[in-house]
Amino acid sequence: MKNILFLLPALLFIAACEKTALTTATESVNRPVVEAYLVPGQIPAVRITYQLAFASSDTVVRPLEGLDVWVAADGQEHLLAYSSADSLYQADGSWQVEAGTTYQLHFEFNGATISAASTVPQKPQDFSASASTIALPQFSPGSGVPPSFPDPIELGWDNSDGAYYLVVVENLETDPEAIFEDNGNSDRPPRPVFRSEPEQTNTFQIGFQNFQYYGAHRVVLFKLNAEYASLYDDNGNSSQNLTAPYSNVTGGLGIFTGLNADTLMVEVTK
Repeated sequence: MKNILFLLPALLFIAACEKTALTTATESVNRPVVEAYLVPGQIPAVRITYQLAFASSDTVVRPLEGLDVWVAADGQEHLLAYSSADSLYQADGSWQVEAGTTYQLHFEFNGATISAASTVPQKPQDFSASASTIALPQFSPGSGVPPSFPDPIELGWDNSDGAYYLVVVENLETDPEAIFEDNGNSDRPPRPVFRSEPEQTNTFQIGFQNFQYYGAHRVVLFKLNAEYASLYDDNGNSSQNLTAPYSNVTGGLGIFTGLNADTLMVEVTK
């Protein structure tokens, strides 16, 4: 569970970097880019980088060091310490993120206050699956017998508050057996992760075609805030039309948000 909770923010860090690094040449690039994903039970960490101009020849974002970064919660202020090894501002380990708590970030940069706030959602409720195993169809060329396709696994949960949800499926095998041979013609990763897009729904189907490997899979349901879901919105950027990326950071760019999750296991068999 802990690994997958680290995985999704890492993927979104990349997406956020790509979106927030883009700006027009006429805009100021004096705004810091904030990236933070607060998960219950984990130590808060915030990545802050310099903004890149669209016309810049730079291709790598640079960390912004030397800031006094504060996170406030329940009337208490916590100063984060910078780790050069991780390029992150992190809490000292004496406190962790809690569900239902609102966290407020603020720091000074170039004489201005940069701030953001987000409430960490509660854990998804009543997360269930219609089956814990799925047997994939076996093909026998020349037999004349068509394969029998299994029903998709139906995931369900309570969404009475209209929140956003996202499903991640990860193969857990150390040496996974591929379902279909690729003959070396694809770039299939050794342990793929299937990921849906955020939706305000209470159901999701996982079909056999979503799996690439046999064995144990972890199915994680993430409950998200609206600002997180906005990272997936198509902002319409093109070489002819540059628009500002989504941000919930006042005085800067980026994302400061909370998320929570629950987990089920699914076994893929022959």
